Amino acid sequence: MIKCAVYPLIIASSLFVRPGLAQPENGWYLDLGLGAATSGQMDVATGGLDDWVSGEAAAHSSIRCDVTINPTRYQTVPGTCSDVPGSWGPMNESFDGGKGVQTGLALGYRVGHFRIEGEYLYHSVAHDSTAVPTTADYDPSVDPGFQAVQDAVDTVFTSNLFANLYFDFGTAPKVTPYLGIGAGAGDIALGYRTLWHRTNDPTHITVFSTEELAGEELAQARALNQRVAGTITTDQARLSDTLLAYQLIGGFDYRLSDPISIGLKLRWVGYDDFEDESEYDYLRDHASVAGNPPVPVTYYVKTSEIRFWGVSVIVKYRF
Repeated sequence: MIKCAVYPLIIASSLFVRPGLAQPENGWYLDLGLGAATSGQMDVATGGLDDWVSGEAAAHSSIRCDVTINPTRYQTVPGTCSDVPGSWGPMNESFDGGKGVQTGLALGYRVGHFRIEGEYLYHSVAHDSTAVPTTADYDPSVDPGFQAVQDAVDTVFTSNLFANLYFDFGTAPKVTPYLGIGAGAGDIALGYRTLWHRTNDPTHITVFSTEELAGEELAQARALNQRVAGTITTDQARLSDTLLAYQLIGGFDYRLSDPISIGLKLRWVGYDDFEDESEYDYLRDHASVAGNPPVPVTYYVKTSEIRFWGVSVIVKYRF
């Protein structure tokens, strides 16, 4: 991944390099950048705390153990329902890349061919992509018990602080190409939505078994399946995490006047693994709690695929 990012930067900068000519001036500078950003495919793992089964249990026992749905714990075996949630997942999903904007402000100092600077960088990239979470042996989109299952990544926002180191190549008096690296920290905010909508047709709800039942027991099983039918588990969250950030940079400056330059900057930005969790807005049509007594039910989102390419127009002022 890093090699793929470095090569275009080296090629872009080398187009302007003419060794042995003028050396950039020393001193302080301030630069302001505005441009476009893109991000690639984002692979996500999701799971959470909503497994109420302890030990061996039949299919659907986790929902049967939800006392809000099934207060008498009908069709559960004594000892199989826990009042402390266990974990489920991970389920995997992939979201399309996104496009957006980036802006930055940097203060730096040049000594010979080297520059050091502190930089603030902001991204806003809209993915607006949906996916279905799956495992190797289960795809809920083909399960007749669900009307719709869909997760989504909306917009990713980042606020970053970097310490950067650059090398300015000796070149013509008005053109200064450069390469640089940076490291720092990024606050990431990720818009995420999840929806699990049970089918409205109770004949496709098999949470409570109706086989070999008659009379009051059959009526009770059907009534509970009817209660499950059409229920929604959903959330719209702004997930966040603070991560180690790093970047590779290349570009050039063109001097317009003695203190002012304009230029083009290309960068690749990567982050450490992202992880955050949220409670549901609704869990099977009730609050995001379950158990006896009720405890919060949460889900998590993890990804190592938050990456950005960006290109900016830079205005630089030398003090």
